[in-house]
Amino acid sequence: MRPAPPDIQALVERLYDANQRRDYEAFRALVHPRLDWPDVTRGGRLEGPEAVRDYWRYNDSVIRVELTPVTIQLDDQDRIVVDANQVVWSRTGQLWSDLCVRHRYTLRDGLFWRMDIVETDTPPGP
Repeated sequence: MRPAPPDIQALVERLYDANQRRDYEAFRALVHPRLDWPDVTRGGRLEGPEAVRDYWRYNDSVIRVELTPVTIQLDDQDRIVVDANQVVWSRTGQLWSDLCVRHRYTLRDGLFWRMDIVETDTPPGP
């Protein structure tokens, strides 16, 4: 893997910021209309930005998730690979988990089209 260029890093940071703030309009502006996204809570895949908005609503009723990008790289197929710190809290404020996750994004037409969660045994970092 190689470091992502500054424009890709900025794009990823905007995506995570919109996600963190639950700013659906900002999120929608960054994603493809035929978005393909994992449903981590219930399993399966979500199709389209509206499905992700509904997913946020469901998750927000039971948990609070904080995601912070740590490294942003490109793989050998030019997909964006983000190692992120993920902290999950119960709605009552109890810490449930604090761990590193790896997300892989595929762009289409300059927009986020697909997100996958990638298994990793290594801690985030360059």
